[in-house]
Amino acid sequence: MFPHLKGHGQRVNLQLLQEAACRELVQLLERIEGSKVIVLDEDMIGPLDLVTRPKLFADRGIRLLALKPELHLPREVANVVYVVRPRVALMEQLAAHVKAGGRSATGRQYHILFAPRRSCLCISQLEVSGVLGSFGRIEELAWNYLPLDADVVSMELPNAFRDVSVDGDTSSLYQAAVGLVQLQRLYGRIPKIYGKGEFAHRVWEHAKQLGRDERTLYNGDKGVVDQLILLDRGIDLLSPLATQLTYEGLVDEFYGIRQNKLKLSAENFPSDGSIGGVGAGGGGNGSGSGPRVEESQSLLGDSEKKTILLHSGEQLYAELRNKHFNEVTKLLARKAREIHNQMHATSQDKSVQEIKSFVENLLPQLMVQKKATSEHTAIAGLLHEQVNAVSFADDLAAEQEFMVCADLDKPSAYIEDLIASKVELRRVLRLICLQCTAASGFKEKLLNHYKRELVHVYGLEVLLTISNLEKSGLLHLQTESRAYSVLRKTLHLTVDDTVEVEPKDISYVHSFYAPLTARLVEHSLKPLGWQSLKSQITNLPGPTFEDFQAQLVGIGGRHAGPTVTEGSLLNVPRVVLVCFVGGCTFAEIAALRFLAAQEDNNVEFLIATTKVVNKHSFLDSLMSS
Repeated sequence: MFPHLKGHGQRVNLQLLQEAACRELVQLLERIEGSKVIVLDEDMIGPLDLVTRPKLFADRGIRLLALKPELHLPREVANVVYVVRPRVALMEQLAAHVKAGGRSATGRQYHILFAPRRSCLCISQLEVSGVLGSFGRIEELAWNYLPLDADVVSMELPNAFRDVSVDGDTSSLYQAAVGLVQLQRLYGRIPKIYGKGEFAHRVWEHAKQLGRDERTLYNGDKGVVDQLILLDRGIDLLSPLATQLTYEGLVDEFYGIRQNKLKLSAENFPSDGSIGGVGAGGGGNGSGSGPRVEESQSLLGDSEKKTILLHSGEQLYAELRNKHFNEVTKLLARKAREIHNQMHATSQDKSVQEIKSFVENLLPQLMVQKKATSEHTAIAGLLHEQVNAVSFADDLAAEQEFMVCADLDKPSAYIEDLIASKVELRRVLRLICLQCTAASGFKEKLLNHYKRELVHVYGLEVLLTISNLEKSGLLHLQTESRAYSVLRKTLHLTVDDTVEVEPKDISYVHSFYAPLTARLVEHSLKPLGWQSLKSQITNLPGPTFEDFQAQLVGIGGRHAGPTVTEGSLLNVPRVVLVCFVGGCTFAEIAALRFLAAQEDNNVEFLIATTKVVNKHSFLDSLMSS
């Protein structure tokens, strides 16, 4: 169903995770007899897309509807199945539907599938509303980590960092721990565990306890994952605020990638698939790179917009995604020429049989490549307009000055000008938070100065947002520890002579800044890496921890790849699961993929995160009321 999840020779096959999630949903639906309609919470449409296809529901005669305050259901439907996140606010809508449905349809049964787990608060709310008796099955869909790509799994919880750091709701930490246990059931026990940060430590403590509780159910064989690195978002708040300069990162920041799908107005794309614009590209080596029809269908589609699939199964995108944007335009131009030359090669010297073979075999592949090329050319053209804007260049220059620790202890004239011009609040706050993080906190006088300026221009309500930023650690008073300033030098977080085309260092993802989290992983790959790293990262917030799961403690499971004998260990890359608690960016993912591509490292990464974030979505989650 999702062949791209197998990867190319990777030891961890994430198709197993997708199949397990799909099988769980089907089993729950089959227990409900009679005709069905599934009503999806908006936050569940995307996750459902990651594990199923529309055909699965069509074959069973099940209709899909989006959850709305007023829901018009066919009278003949016997069962209404709600697939929702456990949020109390949604229960009021469900109660209203039941009360309205009771007047229009008799004998109808309602059911709820909570993802990833049931909520006592939600059930209490239904009881208070007087409709709990109308619900037949109230079940859990234990979907914790969902596969985004062959090397990435996500919990799809955009507010996880805010929930924990601002609201004190630690349920996402528990669910991350449950997810780690589920991964070990599928792929076997992980023997070595390293981590940094308070929330990361709590996730591991939960996971370890859950593993102990289940040890009698599973054998303790070591699995395909050799090592787990748990990283708390709170130890590196600079990276999610920094501007990403990889192709995938820029697409996400300007247009938003939702569950591997990009939706843009159809008018941005040539209808005939012609190649033009900033430079264009083909699909590589001819195995096809355009989205298949069934894959490009969304469960609840939007006909006014064009949906483009963005995952490793799309060959051209897999080649472009982790490149610096300056390299992407050159690659596209080269690919366009290759396609043009192949499609217009002279046929004078070819026999009829050769021409027939070309038309039947190569031409369809070239047309698919041409279509993908045309789409990415159009996207690159849109990005080109954005990155050439004066505001983008000025903001980038300001943030890079902060990254090299220039003039951090005084008000930024650029930020003051932005405030005076009353630009978008999010844009101003991002730069203030970047300055604060690079300075390891503001002096009280400087922090109060920025607060005063913001209140004068944006009003008193901005103080609520500032309070959230302070709780999350993005704004705080300076301490004696100048963590970033020290680590910038010891871990080489900024590199002056970064090569953007065919780079040699992970700093290319931000043009000259290497994400701290990725740099920590890079150092951990070296001999005695984590041991030597511990002394350098003591000034980062939260505990530094390591653990070892012996056979009796572990959780065994079926293996997702070939078993490795001791004699062949030298030739087989080790698999490292890097788990981000609180979200990670596409730039951090690109940096880890860059490390995996270096033969000297002999490593494969599996990346787990609560959500893939960017500088806009990360701040939006903290700014919302």
